[in-house]
Amino acid sequence: MIINKTDSIRTKIFRAILKGDFAPGEKLPTERDMAELTGTSRVTVRRAYEQLEQSNILQREHGRGTFVAKHSAGNTKACSQIALLTSISDHFALEFIRAVEEILSREDMLLILRITDETPEKEELAAIDLVGKGVNNLIIWPSGHAFPEKTFERLRVLGTNMVFFDRVVPRDYADYVGLDNDDAMDKLFEHAAKSELKNPIFVTHSDLQVDSDMMRLQAFNRNCTERGLKGTIIKLSHKEDLSRLPEKISQDSTAFCVNDIMADKLKPFITQQSIYSIDGFINYAVSYKQPMRKMAELAVSMLLEQQKKGSRWKASQKYCKGELVNV
Repeated sequence: MIINKTDSIRTKIFRAILKGDFAPGEKLPTERDMAELTGTSRVTVRRAYEQLEQSNILQREHGRGTFVAKHSAGNTKACSQIALLTSISDHFALEFIRAVEEILSREDMLLILRITDETPEKEELAAIDLVGKGVNNLIIWPSGHAFPEKTFERLRVLGTNMVFFDRVVPRDYADYVGLDNDDAMDKLFEHAAKSELKNPIFVTHSDLQVDSDMMRLQAFNRNCTERGLKGTIIKLSHKEDLSRLPEKISQDSTAFCVNDIMADKLKPFITQQSIYSIDGFINYAVSYKQPMRKMAELAVSMLLEQQKKGSRWKASQKYCKGELVNV
């Protein structure tokens, strides 16, 4: 792929801003100075500055110079497209993608899909590329692997509307949509208590730093405390050998799994009737189904609200209740 000089300089300047070389509100070098720094012409730099200004990344003030933009509210610039950054490895990823696409089609908007493959580098590069090209509305389904939060914080300052879905709860620079994990674990415990609930274990990830996992763990511990039970926490990596797992549990344990993928791992080692999970895609045990369409609708509506409210926007978090399946 051939990249012209203007695109190359525009990308270099934008990456320098995201690295923190130029802070929000800081004045950039003049066109002449930037041309010398980059070994290009003033015309090339002028075009790059103009394109970054059109993307709301730079602000040019007559007689004063060119400055890095500094936005602390929703970007009200009209936009007919929304980008979704996600992997497709989760069982319910395609369901979420389809729901978002259908909702945007109804709103006469275009979905831009970027597959990030559960890697923070791809998440970061995809966001940088999209915003650098003028896409100001992002829905991010982040991985739990060293998420590049500082980059996304800077994207907000540069005027990017963002909603995070599942996993990572952002601070005040983006909205968040996720599952009501308290309700999920409460419902699973209530159902388990109808039969024989004893020796509860919670099986979760050892190699992910995920806010939603922590919420489920906290809800598990709370339910154990309220019911006078001693819970056991088992942490497993995605690739861990489970041959020694039976040493940690007994056949009469009641297992609560952080998601259906973990439930599949546990299936050979424990009675299926004693497995409880979250996601709603397994058919051999009770699982709490995530309301993907409802959460997709909420993510889109919150993103459009940022665009509508502008300076009145304040970050918020929304949690959706699901339902038990295979009961």
